[in-house]
Amino acid sequence: MIETAYWIPLLPLIGAALIGALGPRLLRGGSHWPAVLGVAGAALCSLLLFAEVRQASPESFPRTRLLYRWIHTGGADDPRTEPADESALTVSLAIDPLTAVMLVTVCVVSLLVVVYSRDYMRHEGRPERGYERFFAFLALFVFSMCTLVLAGNFLLLYLGWEAVGLCSYLLIGFYYRRPEAAAAARKAFLVNRIGDFGFGLGVVLIYWTFGTLEYETVFAAVRAAMNDHVEAVQSILRLSGPAAARETMDAIQGRLTLIALLLFCGAIGKSAQLPLYVWLPDAMEGPTPVSALIHAATMVTAGVYMVARCGAIFAASATAMAVVAVIGGLTALFAATIAVCQFDMKRILAYSTISQLAYMFLGLGCFAADAAIFHLYTHAFFKALLFLGAGSVMHAMGGIIDLRQFGGLRRALPVTFVTFFIGGLALAGFPLLAGFWSKDEIIHAAMLHRPMLGNLALLTAALTAFYTFRMIFVAFGGPQRVPPGVHAQEAGWWMKAPLVLLSAGAILAGYVGVTIQPGGFAGLFEPRGFFHEFLSPALTPFASAASAVGLEGHQAVEGDHQLMYVSAGLAVLGILAAYLGYIVAPRVAEMIAAKAPGAYRLLYRKYYVDEGYDAAVVRPLWGSARILDGVDRYVIDGLVWLATAIPRLLGFMLRTWQGGLLQGYAVVMVFGVVLMALWVLLRG
Repeated sequence: MIETAYWIPLLPLIGAALIGALGPRLLRGGSHWPAVLGVAGAALCSLLLFAEVRQASPESFPRTRLLYRWIHTGGADDPRTEPADESALTVSLAIDPLTAVMLVTVCVVSLLVVVYSRDYMRHEGRPERGYERFFAFLALFVFSMCTLVLAGNFLLLYLGWEAVGLCSYLLIGFYYRRPEAAAAARKAFLVNRIGDFGFGLGVVLIYWTFGTLEYETVFAAVRAAMNDHVEAVQSILRLSGPAAARETMDAIQGRLTLIALLLFCGAIGKSAQLPLYVWLPDAMEGPTPVSALIHAATMVTAGVYMVARCGAIFAASATAMAVVAVIGGLTALFAATIAVCQFDMKRILAYSTISQLAYMFLGLGCFAADAAIFHLYTHAFFKALLFLGAGSVMHAMGGIIDLRQFGGLRRALPVTFVTFFIGGLALAGFPLLAGFWSKDEIIHAAMLHRPMLGNLALLTAALTAFYTFRMIFVAFGGPQRVPPGVHAQEAGWWMKAPLVLLSAGAILAGYVGVTIQPGGFAGLFEPRGFFHEFLSPALTPFASAASAVGLEGHQAVEGDHQLMYVSAGLAVLGILAAYLGYIVAPRVAEMIAAKAPGAYRLLYRKYYVDEGYDAAVVRPLWGSARILDGVDRYVIDGLVWLATAIPRLLGFMLRTWQGGLLQGYAVVMVFGVVLMALWVLLRG
């Protein structure tokens, strides 16, 4: 099992290295092949690993393998340090059902995106435009993401976390000659620095508290401390005596909320939640396959994965769980309202991604971690499908993606239209498609544990259906409209095949999480399907915490399907509203916008959040930088000049005596000797 896991990050890394080493001189137009083969190998290994994990006993997880000790710390006088040096910073891999699910999701979706990119990036085929650079970065990203998922401790998790951030920066700024792309890359990097700073502090605090960064040790110590087992804490952390164990246990209980909130800072940045979401819409300046892979299906889910992985820490703090749920619920509605009034297809999907990620955090905060990971899994398929479909439209429209400049493309792009429509249904939560099953579970959990946030989630579901089909009806409905000089036509099968496969996933992926039973439509909805049972060993802390607050997982909603009907009805109503407003009576939307220009402008300008950040953060920092530059230039440099002016003045005065003539030097020496003699005589 561990041997299979080694190859999952290694094969994409080999592909990236081959592209970088051979480059355009040898590979030329075939620069994509090392990336395709490397990611395909990783996808195959991830499927094999999934099968091995499924066959293994649940009690055998997690399985951890130490690769090597990187930094040895501590010493003989450290009560936590044994001869084995347990406090060493190590590189280790850990495998459990959560790891297996994430690897399959990341690698399979990545493979389809890399295949799609072969034709999409053909116009970048000239060596100076970076065709091979693009595929090297994609393969490097897959390596980084797999490393993050396979990490067996917080050190390797942090390294993978930073590596995917680096790859995101490189791919967002791929068109670095365009000022918009360069600015978007800088913005993503800086905003993520804020969240990652908190994440790094959380990792440091974990080491300070536990003396180790190993998952198994940290999580076992948290469980023991929360159960008030002094002897267990003493044994796990190898403390010297009961007094040290008691002190350490008190420290653990006091710091857990702070640790969880610091770690969650990183999740807010990486997964684009309030208030650090602002980088993700601008990241759409990167190539569309990047948007599909990194900013919809994989990298942005790293925050969700991290919270689920650290369930022992988060579930032990009621405050942290409440913060996760509230941030998720508010972000979901906030992003959905912005998407309603946007016209750029990729940015609409970007705000949709922010909203759907918020659903996942809402599920985590309501102790429904299995539902959150289920939604992560289904979302990867239909959101990657929608982004790649938007790329197909952009490819056919000569790079134009503004809904106001084209329409009626269903006949010109039939494959794109059908697959995009399926992806839209899944995103809208239309009954029986993948998004319906996973999103509905989160809404049920929220209504049980935090009803106010559950109502916000229902409202968000209706808005999601509306803005998704507003986009579809404008782009594909009505008479055909294309920009001047554009001849709309479908792309080749390198681009169409991934769309078809992802559309199959958008339809079928949800059925791994439900149990089909007799009894009509309602009987289809049984929340404890294969997917949940498979994940349960890795998400035990959330289930235990749910029991402690009176929620037995999803059992409380089994047999109660009224909320499911409400959710399905809202999705259908949202689709019908979009149809009436943009197909039957297309002027209705314009009339509504004209009746409420202030509200429309507020949503169109995205609540002026970017302008607010610019006024409150960016401009003051620029002003401070100018002031400090002036201080450096005129004050600091002036003091340095003054400090050197006196020696220079003395040198100028004395250099007349340095003529280079021996006679002059002799006269000076004699004169000096005479002065010394006179001084001695006068003293005597």
